[in-house]
Amino acid sequence: MTAARGLFPLASILLALLLVQGCAALDPFAPPEQRIERALETGNYQHALELIDEHDPEPRARWAERRAAIEDEAATAATEAMHEARAASAEGAVAQALEILETAEAQLPPDSERREFISQLERQRQVGLQTLQQRHDILEARALVQRLRLLEVMRPLVRHSERLPDDPDRLANRREPLARALDGYAADTDGEERLELLHLAQGLASDSERAERIARLERELRQAEAPEIEEEVPHSTINARLRQALEAGELATAARWCRNEITPDTDASGPDQAAQRAHRALCEEWRERRDARAETLLEEGRSHYSAGDIEEALRHWEEGLELAPDHAGLLSAHERALRVVERLESLRVPEPLPEAEADSPPDDVPQAEPDAP
Repeated sequence: MTAARGLFPLASILLALLLVQGCAALDPFAPPEQRIERALETGNYQHALELIDEHDPEPRARWAERRAAIEDEAATAATEAMHEARAASAEGAVAQALEILETAEAQLPPDSERREFISQLERQRQVGLQTLQQRHDILEARALVQRLRLLEVMRPLVRHSERLPDDPDRLANRREPLARALDGYAADTDGEERLELLHLAQGLASDSERAERIARLERELRQAEAPEIEEEVPHSTINARLRQALEAGELATAARWCRNEITPDTDASGPDQAAQRAHRALCEEWRERRDARAETLLEEGRSHYSAGDIEEALRHWEEGLELAPDHAGLLSAHERALRVVERLESLRVPEPLPEAEADSPPDDVPQAEPDAP
Protein backbone atom coordinates (compact mmCIF):
# COMPACT_ATOMS: atom_id res chain seq x y z
CA MET A 1 0.00 0.00 0.00
CA THR A 2 2.87 2.34 0.85
CA ALA A 3 4.56 1.56 -2.47
CA ALA A 4 1.34 2.30 -4.33
CA ARG A 5 1.01 5.65 -2.61
CA GLY A 6 4.62 6.44 -3.62
CA LEU A 7 3.82 5.86 -7.29
CA PHE A 8 1.18 8.58 -7.43
CA PRO A 9 3.56 11.53 -6.80
CA LEU A 10 5.98 10.11 -9.37
CA ALA A 11 3.25 9.78 -11.95
CA SER A 12 2.07 13.31 -11.20
CA ILE A 13 5.57 14.67 -11.79
CA LEU A 14 5.90 12.85 -15.09
CA LEU A 15 2.50 14.09 -16.22
CA ALA A 16 3.40 17.66 -15.30
CA LEU A 17 6.62 17.41 -17.31
CA LEU A 18 4.69 16.13 -20.30
CA LEU A 19 2.21 18.98 -20.04
CA VAL A 20 4.96 21.61 -19.75
CA GLN A 21 7.07 20.30 -22.57
CA GLY A 22 4.08 19.51 -24.76
CA CYS A 23 4.81 17.70 -27.92
CA ALA A 24 8.54 18.13 -27.41
CA ALA A 25 8.50 15.34 -24.83
CA LEU A 26 6.85 13.01 -27.32
CA ASP A 27 9.16 14.05 -30.15
CA PRO A 28 11.50 11.04 -29.84
CA PHE A 29 8.54 8.78 -30.55
CA ALA A 30 7.32 10.69 -33.60
CA PRO A 31 8.13 9.54 -37.16
CA PRO A 32 11.39 10.92 -38.64
CA GLU A 33 9.53 13.03 -41.19
CA GLN A 34 7.48 14.71 -38.45
CA ARG A 35 10.55 15.36 -36.29
CA ILE A 36 12.36 16.91 -39.28
CA GLU A 37 9.46 19.26 -39.94
CA ARG A 38 9.31 20.26 -36.29
CA ALA A 39 13.04 21.06 -36.35
CA LEU A 40 12.54 23.24 -39.40
CA GLU A 41 9.63 25.05 -37.75
CA THR A 42 11.92 26.08 -34.88
CA GLY A 43 14.68 27.15 -37.28
CA ASN A 44 17.00 24.35 -36.21
CA TYR A 45 18.29 23.47 -39.69
CA GLN A 46 21.33 21.64 -38.36
CA HIS A 47 19.15 19.24 -36.33
CA ALA A 48 16.91 18.65 -39.37
CA LEU A 49 19.93 17.73 -41.49
CA GLU A 50 21.22 15.42 -38.77
CA LEU A 51 17.83 13.68 -38.60
CA ILE A 52 17.89 13.12 -42.37
CA ASP A 53 21.36 11.58 -42.16
CA GLU A 54 20.42 9.52 -39.10
CA HIS A 55 17.10 8.05 -40.23
CA ASP A 56 17.43 8.21 -44.01
CA PRO A 57 13.61 8.51 -44.45
CA GLU A 58 11.88 7.10 -47.48
CA PRO A 59 11.68 7.79 -50.36
CA ARG A 60 15.36 8.63 -50.53
CA ALA A 61 15.21 10.58 -53.81
CA ARG A 62 12.53 12.95 -52.47
CA TRP A 63 14.43 13.54 -49.21
CA ALA A 64 17.65 14.14 -51.14
CA GLU A 65 15.90 17.03 -52.85
CA ARG A 66 14.46 18.12 -49.50
CA ARG A 67 17.93 18.07 -48.00
CA ALA A 68 19.26 20.36 -50.73
CA ALA A 69 16.38 22.77 -50.12
CA ILE A 70 17.08 22.73 -46.35
CA GLU A 71 20.76 23.46 -46.98
CA ASP A 72 19.77 26.47 -49.12
CA GLU A 73 17.43 27.71 -46.37
CA ALA A 74 20.22 27.23 -43.81
CA ALA A 75 22.64 29.24 -45.95
CA THR A 76 20.09 32.06 -46.22
CA ALA A 77 19.51 31.99 -42.46
CA ALA A 78 23.27 32.08 -41.86
CA THR A 79 23.63 35.15 -44.10
CA GLU A 80 20.77 36.90 -42.31
CA ALA A 81 22.26 36.07 -38.90
CA MET A 82 25.64 37.53 -39.90
CA HIS A 83 23.92 40.66 -41.25
CA GLU A 84 21.92 41.14 -38.02
CA ALA A 85 24.99 40.52 -35.88
CA ARG A 86 27.09 43.03 -37.81
CA ALA A 87 24.31 45.61 -37.57
CA ALA A 88 24.05 45.07 -33.81
CA SER A 89 27.81 45.31 -33.29
CA ALA A 90 27.92 48.48 -35.40
CA GLU A 91 25.51 50.05 -32.90
CA GLY A 92 27.71 48.96 -30.01
CA ALA A 93 25.40 46.11 -28.92
CA VAL A 94 28.17 43.50 -28.70
CA ALA A 95 26.23 41.23 -26.32
CA GLN A 96 23.22 41.20 -28.66
CA ALA A 97 25.44 40.40 -31.64
CA LEU A 98 27.01 37.51 -29.74
CA GLU A 99 23.58 36.18 -28.77
CA ILE A 100 22.50 36.18 -32.44
CA LEU A 101 25.64 34.37 -33.53
CA GLU A 102 25.54 31.83 -30.70
CA THR A 103 21.95 30.97 -31.59
CA ALA A 104 23.01 30.58 -35.21
CA GLU A 105 25.94 28.43 -34.12
CA ALA A 106 23.54 26.06 -32.31
CA GLN A 107 20.95 25.83 -35.12
CA LEU A 108 22.94 26.16 -38.34
CA PRO A 109 25.70 24.12 -39.97
CA PRO A 110 29.27 25.06 -38.91
CA ASP A 111 30.72 28.17 -40.56
CA SER A 112 34.32 29.43 -40.20
CA GLU A 113 33.41 33.07 -40.90
CA ARG A 114 30.76 33.03 -38.15
CA ARG A 115 33.15 31.47 -35.64
CA GLU A 116 35.84 34.03 -36.48
CA PHE A 117 33.35 36.86 -35.95
CA ILE A 118 32.33 35.36 -32.60
CA SER A 119 35.98 35.24 -31.54
CA GLN A 120 36.46 38.85 -32.67
CA LEU A 121 33.43 40.04 -30.70
CA GLU A 122 34.53 38.10 -27.62
CA ARG A 123 37.94 39.81 -27.75
CA GLN A 124 36.27 43.17 -28.29
CA ARG A 125 33.95 42.63 -25.34
CA GLN A 126 36.79 41.52 -23.10
CA VAL A 127 38.93 44.54 -24.00
CA GLY A 128 35.97 46.87 -23.61
CA LEU A 129 35.10 45.48 -20.18
CA GLN A 130 38.70 45.74 -19.02
CA THR A 131 38.96 49.33 -20.27
CA LEU A 132 35.72 50.34 -18.59
CA GLN A 133 36.71 48.58 -15.36
CA GLN A 134 40.02 50.46 -15.35
CA ARG A 135 38.26 53.77 -15.99
CA HIS A 136 35.76 52.98 -13.21
CA ASP A 137 38.52 52.15 -10.73
CA ILE A 138 40.44 55.35 -11.54
CA LEU A 139 37.33 57.49 -11.12
CA GLU A 140 36.47 55.71 -7.88
CA ALA A 141 40.02 56.19 -6.58
CA ARG A 142 39.98 59.92 -7.29
CA ALA A 143 36.57 60.32 -5.67
CA LEU A 144 37.68 58.25 -2.69
CA VAL A 145 40.74 60.42 -2.08
CA GLN A 146 38.61 63.57 -2.13
CA ARG A 147 35.93 62.10 0.15
CA LEU A 148 38.46 60.91 2.70
CA ARG A 149 40.11 64.32 2.74
CA LEU A 150 36.72 65.94 3.25
CA LEU A 151 35.92 63.63 6.16
CA GLU A 152 39.27 64.44 7.76
CA VAL A 153 38.34 68.12 7.68
CA MET A 154 34.83 67.48 8.97
CA ARG A 155 35.79 65.05 11.75
CA PRO A 156 36.98 67.72 14.25
CA LEU A 157 33.73 69.65 13.73
CA VAL A 158 31.37 66.89 14.88
CA ARG A 159 31.04 65.21 18.26
CA HIS A 160 29.96 61.84 16.97
CA SER A 161 31.07 60.05 13.83
CA GLU A 162 27.42 59.25 13.06
CA ARG A 163 27.02 62.88 12.05
CA LEU A 164 29.50 62.44 9.21
CA PRO A 165 27.96 62.01 5.71
CA ASP A 166 29.80 58.72 5.22
CA ASP A 167 31.49 56.00 7.25
CA PRO A 168 35.26 56.61 7.25
CA ASP A 169 36.02 52.97 8.06
CA ARG A 170 33.93 51.72 5.17
CA LEU A 171 35.69 54.08 2.78
CA ALA A 172 39.11 53.20 4.18
CA ASN A 173 38.51 49.53 3.40
CA ARG A 174 38.57 50.43 -0.31
CA ARG A 175 42.04 51.99 -0.11
CA GLU A 176 44.19 48.88 -0.47
CA PRO A 177 42.14 47.07 -3.17
CA LEU A 178 42.02 50.19 -5.34
CA ALA A 179 45.72 50.92 -4.81
CA ARG A 180 46.61 47.38 -5.93
CA ALA A 181 44.39 47.74 -9.00
CA LEU A 182 46.07 51.04 -9.91
CA ASP A 183 49.52 49.44 -9.50
CA GLY A 184 48.46 46.81 -12.02
CA TYR A 185 47.20 49.40 -14.47
CA ALA A 186 50.41 51.42 -14.06
CA ALA A 187 52.49 48.37 -14.96
CA ASP A 188 50.82 48.30 -18.39
CA THR A 189 51.52 51.99 -19.12
CA ASP A 190 54.56 54.26 -19.20
CA GLY A 191 55.60 57.89 -18.95
CA GLU A 192 53.30 60.50 -17.45
CA GLU A 193 50.31 58.15 -17.41
CA ARG A 194 52.18 55.63 -15.25
CA LEU A 195 53.35 58.39 -12.94
CA GLU A 196 49.80 59.70 -12.52
CA LEU A 197 48.47 56.24 -11.65
CA LEU A 198 51.26 55.62 -9.14
CA HIS A 199 50.67 58.98 -7.47
CA LEU A 200 46.98 58.19 -7.20
CA ALA A 201 47.71 54.77 -5.69
CA GLN A 202 50.16 56.35 -3.25
CA GLY A 203 47.50 58.84 -2.21
CA LEU A 204 45.22 55.95 -1.34
CA ALA A 205 47.71 53.73 0.46
CA SER A 206 51.25 54.91 1.11
CA ASP A 207 53.93 52.34 0.29
CA SER A 208 57.71 52.74 0.46
CA GLU A 209 58.40 50.55 -2.57
CA ARG A 210 55.88 52.49 -4.64
CA ALA A 211 57.41 55.76 -3.43
CA GLU A 212 60.79 54.61 -4.75
CA ARG A 213 59.25 53.75 -8.12
CA ILE A 214 57.64 57.20 -8.26
CA ALA A 215 60.92 58.97 -7.44
CA ARG A 216 62.82 56.89 -10.02
CA LEU A 217 60.21 57.53 -12.71
CA GLU A 218 60.19 61.27 -11.99
CA ARG A 219 63.97 61.40 -12.41
CA GLU A 220 63.74 59.53 -15.69
CA LEU A 221 61.06 61.87 -17.01
CA ARG A 222 63.04 64.97 -16.00
CA GLN A 223 66.12 63.64 -17.71
CA ALA A 224 64.14 62.86 -20.85
CA GLU A 225 62.61 66.36 -20.94
CA ALA A 226 65.85 68.24 -20.24
CA PRO A 227 68.90 66.46 -21.67
CA GLU A 228 72.13 67.40 -20.00
CA ILE A 229 74.46 69.86 -21.72
CA GLU A 230 77.74 68.36 -22.68
CA GLU A 231 80.47 69.53 -20.31
CA GLU A 232 82.85 70.14 -23.18
CA VAL A 233 80.59 72.83 -24.71
CA PRO A 234 82.23 76.22 -23.95
CA HIS A 235 80.27 78.83 -22.02
CA SER A 236 80.48 81.22 -24.95
CA THR A 237 78.91 78.62 -27.24
CA ILE A 238 76.08 77.98 -24.76
CA ASN A 239 75.35 81.70 -24.55
CA ALA A 240 75.43 82.06 -28.32
CA ARG A 241 72.91 79.25 -28.78
CA LEU A 242 70.71 80.61 -26.00
CA ARG A 243 70.77 84.12 -27.48
CA GLN A 244 69.97 82.74 -30.93
CA ALA A 245 66.97 80.82 -29.56
CA LEU A 246 65.65 83.90 -27.76
CA GLU A 247 65.99 86.08 -30.85
CA ALA A 248 64.07 83.49 -32.87
CA GLY A 249 61.37 83.28 -30.22
CA GLU A 250 62.12 79.57 -29.67
CA LEU A 251 61.46 79.51 -25.94
CA ALA A 252 61.31 75.72 -25.75
CA THR A 253 64.81 75.49 -27.27
CA ALA A 254 66.08 78.21 -24.92
CA ALA A 255 64.68 76.23 -22.00
CA ARG A 256 67.18 73.46 -22.71
CA TRP A 257 70.06 75.81 -21.99
CA CYS A 258 68.51 77.53 -18.95
CA ARG A 259 67.11 74.47 -17.18
CA ASN A 260 70.68 73.16 -17.15
CA GLU A 261 72.25 76.39 -15.99
CA ILE A 262 76.01 76.85 -15.85
CA THR A 263 77.22 76.20 -12.33
CA PRO A 264 78.80 79.41 -10.99
CA ASP A 265 82.54 79.16 -10.57
CA THR A 266 83.73 81.44 -7.74
CA ASP A 267 87.31 81.15 -8.97
CA ALA A 268 86.44 82.20 -12.53
CA SER A 269 87.81 85.46 -13.84
CA GLY A 270 88.02 87.39 -17.06
CA PRO A 271 86.08 85.87 -20.00
CA ASP A 272 84.69 82.96 -17.95
CA GLN A 273 83.25 85.24 -15.30
CA ALA A 274 81.74 87.48 -17.97
CA ALA A 275 80.22 84.45 -19.71
CA GLN A 276 78.57 83.37 -16.45
CA ARG A 277 77.07 86.82 -15.90
CA ALA A 278 75.84 86.89 -19.50
CA HIS A 279 74.27 83.46 -19.09
CA ARG A 280 72.40 84.51 -15.95
CA ALA A 281 71.11 87.62 -17.72
CA LEU A 282 69.98 85.65 -20.75
CA CYS A 283 68.20 83.09 -18.56
CA GLU A 284 66.46 85.85 -16.65
CA GLU A 285 65.22 87.22 -19.97
CA TRP A 286 64.07 83.74 -20.91
CA ARG A 287 62.10 83.38 -17.65
CA GLU A 288 60.34 86.70 -18.17
CA ARG A 289 59.39 85.83 -21.72
CA ARG A 290 58.42 82.31 -20.67
CA ASP A 291 56.10 83.61 -17.93
CA ALA A 292 54.54 86.13 -20.33
CA ARG A 293 53.98 83.40 -22.93
CA ALA A 294 52.49 81.09 -20.28
CA GLU A 295 50.01 83.79 -19.25
CA THR A 296 49.06 84.35 -22.89
CA LEU A 297 48.49 80.63 -23.45
CA LEU A 298 46.44 80.45 -20.25
CA GLU A 299 44.10 83.22 -21.39
CA GLU A 300 43.83 81.88 -24.95
CA GLY A 301 42.99 78.44 -23.54
CA ARG A 302 40.30 79.96 -21.36
CA SER A 303 38.75 81.63 -24.40
CA HIS A 304 38.59 78.29 -26.25
CA TYR A 305 37.26 76.58 -23.11
CA SER A 306 34.47 79.14 -22.73
CA ALA A 307 33.57 78.56 -26.37
CA GLY A 308 33.24 74.82 -25.70
CA ASP A 309 36.40 73.82 -27.59
CA ILE A 310 38.01 71.81 -24.80
CA GLU A 311 40.56 70.06 -27.03
CA GLU A 312 41.95 73.36 -28.28
CA ALA A 313 42.02 74.72 -24.73
CA LEU A 314 43.97 71.67 -23.57
CA ARG A 315 46.42 72.11 -26.44
CA HIS A 316 47.16 75.69 -25.36
CA TRP A 317 47.50 74.78 -21.70
CA GLU A 318 49.75 71.80 -22.42
CA GLU A 319 51.96 74.04 -24.56
CA GLY A 320 52.17 76.45 -21.64
CA LEU A 321 53.00 73.65 -19.18
CA GLU A 322 55.86 72.54 -21.42
CA LEU A 323 57.37 75.99 -20.88
CA ALA A 324 56.31 76.46 -17.25
CA PRO A 325 55.55 73.07 -15.62
CA ASP A 326 54.93 74.69 -12.21
CA HIS A 327 52.56 77.46 -13.38
CA ALA A 328 49.66 77.28 -10.89
CA GLY A 329 47.04 78.73 -13.24
CA LEU A 330 47.91 76.37 -16.07
CA LEU A 331 48.00 73.36 -13.75
CA SER A 332 44.59 74.18 -12.27
CA ALA A 333 42.92 74.85 -15.64
CA HIS A 334 44.48 71.77 -17.22
CA GLU A 335 43.39 69.51 -14.36
CA ARG A 336 39.84 70.87 -14.42
CA ALA A 337 39.57 70.35 -18.18
CA LEU A 338 40.84 66.78 -17.89
CA ARG A 339 38.11 66.02 -15.36
CA VAL A 340 35.52 67.35 -17.79
CA VAL A 341 36.97 65.18 -20.55
CA GLU A 342 36.77 62.14 -18.28
CA ARG A 343 33.11 62.82 -17.59
CA LEU A 344 32.45 63.15 -21.31
CA GLU A 345 34.31 59.92 -22.04
CA SER A 346 32.11 58.08 -19.55
CA LEU A 347 29.13 59.05 -21.75
CA ARG A 348 30.67 57.99 -25.03
CA VAL A 349 28.63 55.97 -27.54
CA PRO A 350 30.53 53.32 -29.55
CA GLU A 351 30.81 53.90 -33.29
CA PRO A 352 30.26 51.11 -35.84
CA LEU A 353 32.80 48.32 -35.65
CA PRO A 354 35.01 48.27 -38.79
CA GLU A 355 35.15 45.17 -40.90
CA ALA A 356 38.82 44.71 -40.04
CA GLU A 357 39.56 43.22 -36.66
CA ALA A 358 39.95 45.85 -33.96
CA ASP A 359 40.49 45.64 -30.22
CA SER A 360 37.85 48.23 -29.41
CA PRO A 361 35.58 50.56 -31.37
CA PRO A 362 36.22 54.32 -31.41
CA ASP A 363 33.86 56.54 -29.46
CA ASP A 364 31.67 59.46 -30.36
CA VAL A 365 31.81 62.16 -27.70
CA PRO A 366 28.49 63.85 -26.96
CA GLN A 367 28.44 67.63 -26.55
CA ALA A 368 28.25 68.97 -23.00
CA GLU A 369 28.70 72.31 -21.33
CA PRO A 370 32.17 72.44 -19.66
CA ASP A 371 32.75 73.74 -16.15
CA ALA A 372 34.49 77.07 -15.82
CA PRO A 373 38.25 76.57 -15.20
